[in-house]
Amino acid sequence: MAVKDLIGPGFVGSDTIEYILTRGMTSFDPQTVKAAIFQSNVLIGESLEEEHFLKGVAVTGFTLLMVNATDGSAVTSGTVTGKITKDGGTQGNVAGSFTHEGNGQWSVNFTATEMDADVIALTFLHTSGVPVYKILRTK
Repeated sequence: MAVKDLIGPGFVGSDTIEYILTRGMTSFDPQTVKAAIFQSNVLIGESLEEEHFLKGVAVTGFTLLMVNATDGSAVTSGTVTGKITKDGGTQGNVAGSFTHEGNGQWSVNFTATEMDADVIALTFLHTSGVPVYKILRTK
């Protein structure tokens, strides 16, 4: 009998549980196994993609990918703007300017004041790009 979906628990520390998720598995293949991290019943992210941020500490070189809304190509010129909401408050503008690093990858720096929240919601916009949304949780 083939296993289609499997969630297997494992423990990491006293307040974090790591689960292994598989989807559509017909036989065991390590490439179909994804690790995810949960904390207090909240999905934090895939363990290989999880980012750690410290509350009130500036971030240098935060990157995002901007793609063209019409054809999916990389957005390599123009102006990217950012919006920030801290702990569900009023949306404001990201203070830093965006730099195109190459192939549609853009970077921006966040100030310590911008990072001084438990949950930081970010929106990145470009006139020809698909909006990018990110949620950062700090410790």
